[in-house]
Amino acid sequence: MIEIEIKAKVNDIEKIKDNLKKVDAKFIKTEEQIDRVFGHSMFLDENKFIIEGGLSARIRQINDKKQIDFKEITRDKAGIEVSAELGSVEDGLRFLKKLGFEEAFTLKKSRDVFEYNNFTICLDRVDKLGNFIEIEKLVSLNSEEEKIRQECMELLNKLAPDPQIERKKYGDLIQEILNKNK
Repeated sequence: MIEIEIKAKVNDIEKIKDNLKKVDAKFIKTEEQIDRVFGHSMFLDENKFIIEGGLSARIRQINDKKQIDFKEITRDKAGIEVSAELGSVEDGLRFLKKLGFEEAFTLKKSRDVFEYNNFTICLDRVDKLGNFIEIEKLVSLNSEEEKIRQECMELLNKLAPDPQIERKKYGDLIQEILNKNK
């Protein structure tokens, strides 16, 4: 499966929640996420950004659940993602260290998850970055990517007043802040 997603910075999450109610979107859950993000020197540029097609790793805690993820970084198209549950954060840290990954930063967010017409809609409140909406859909064929991306955009415009499309990953946005503060 391939995940097609768009993300936008938004000002008024409550207005978006009202719009989700109006279209009868189903509220799924609220999650508190802590992501410890890792980079590998072979995939980093001179500014510590992960290069296009490179891999990042993260240890994600969602409430009491812990998982390790490896993601192919593709900023304008779908990428490969592999996840596995962890027994402990410490196990994940040891594993990533053996693979040569180094911790880059921690990202904290509160996420409200909704479903609507086979789309997953996430309303994120991200420490240091602000409020965002992500709209995503899983597809089985690459050939559907542009069609689904257009459907995501149409849904975004229906739900979010004045969205500011954000093509950068949260990790890139945090890395920009870290680079400015050097």
